[in-house]
Amino acid sequence: MVLINKVNVVPGLKGWLLIQFDDNTKKLTNINPMMFGTLEKLKEDAFFEKAFVDSELQTVSWPGELDLDPDNLYKQGIDVEIVKNLIQAMKDNDDFSEFIKAC
Repeated sequence: MVLINKVNVVPGLKGWLLIQFDDNTKKLTNINPMMFGTLEKLKEDAFFEKAFVDSELQTVSWPGELDLDPDNLYKQGIDVEIVKNLIQAMKDNDDFSEFIKAC
């Protein structure tokens, strides 16, 4: 089981979190697909921005005891290093940039 050390709401990407796990991996995670049922309240920007790491559970939480499974967040997240490499490739390589735009 992985645990979470730190969480930040990603500015400009609704429903995305930057999460640092206990193995020091940092991942960008889209939780929009989870925002239904009891987690529907997370669709409210002001509430979503209240994300924090519960010190006891060591997972992402919100007021009202809303929390997410850290293993699921780890599996669904995109490693920040991969994102950085893709951004750099788009800056450095016009062919790659055009390929991505066409997707």
